[in-house]
Amino acid sequence: EDPLSEYEEQGQYSPRGLEAVWPVYRNEMTLPTGLGQAFFTRFQTLSPVDLASAAPLVAAFSDFDNSPEAWARWDKVSFRDMCRQFLVTDRMYKEAFEPMILTGLFAPGEQCSAAAAMGMAYFFVL
Repeated sequence: EDPLSEYEEQGQYSPRGLEAVWPVYRNEMTLPTGLGQAFFTRFQTLSPVDLASAAPLVAAFSDFDNSPEAWARWDKVSFRDMCRQFLVTDRMYKEAFEPMILTGLFAPGEQCSAAAAMGMAYFFVL
């Protein structure tokens, strides 16, 4: 008997309960990296406005090519300030991005550079 199960969805929980469900992406329609996460992740409490507010971050992620120059540019600003600069709603930041930063970098977004956060996202998410 095979001791391993098939892939399963993952949930993100807060003290309030289930916040988001990440599907098994291989079971979904193939989309470019990042776009698939945006379309198929099921956020339980965020409004369409909150979700849409994250779209401008594509510009920052597109600029961050992991080069020394990109690190120098984005290391000067905190992840939290980058989100403010790109008009991410407070709710989107607090309920979606902040938990990821705390889990991945073990510090709040105010204490992590945008470069570190985007580098972590490329490694774990994108």
